[in-house]
Amino acid sequence: MTPIPFDMTFIPLLHGVGGAYDEAIIFGGIGVLLIGLGYLSWRASKGKEERRKKRKARRKR
Repeated sequence: MTPIPFDMTFIPLLHGVGGAYDEAIIFGGIGVLLIGLGYLSWRASKGKEERRKKRKARRKR
């Protein structure tokens, strides 16, 4: 007995629109989202670090 029937191995996630590439489209989109969010987070932390350095430099005067 197999735990997953053979005919259930391919489940069309986008209702068959992309053919066999449905999963690639979805996971590629998720990957692009993660990269975009990572980039935005990196930019925000970089700006925060610069503001912190300016504040420290002002205190030393």
